[in-house]
Amino acid sequence: MTFMKRKGVSPVIATVVLVAVAITIAVAVSYWMSGISSQYTQFEKIEVTSAHCKYYDDLETDWNGTYFTGSESGWVITIDFRNTGTTQATIINAFINSMKIEDYDSDAITAWTSKDGEIIQFSTGDKVSCNPGSNDTIYLVIEEVPVDFTSGTTIEASLHSGAGNTYMKMITLS
Repeated sequence: MTFMKRKGVSPVIATVVLVAVAITIAVAVSYWMSGISSQYTQFEKIEVTSAHCKYYDDLETDWNGTYFTGSESGWVITIDFRNTGTTQATIINAFINSMKIEDYDSDAITAWTSKDGEIIQFSTGDKVSCNPGSNDTIYLVIEEVPVDFTSGTTIEASLHSGAGNTYMKMITLS
């Protein structure tokens, strides 16, 4: 019987090979999973820390930082926010009552940032970036004449981020 003369791998060696293959696969899967999890655990989270509104009879002279050509009266909405997420947050647009600010009359509503005091024109691609753990401020300036708002009206001011999140705050015009 030639069948009995064949020799196989001993059970000890087979067990060692099986354990080595299992450990190798486990290590590969753990590296793969850690790469996927780190990719999905980075998130942006903006917290609006305060939002308030003030009315000015003469925006050009009463509110520091504007350069309006006329002496329009209107409101300045100050939105202070903090990035409590783990990655940089980028504000790409601002809305009032679910309408983009640039969809209002061209000069009726403008946005400013406290970083450099420049006008933000979201329609031309301007963005406001906020690193994790840092604070920033956006001012929404609403001129009274072309916009049909009145004091006492509650409006919805919201910031829209590049990640698709919307951060909304209800504000009563003073």
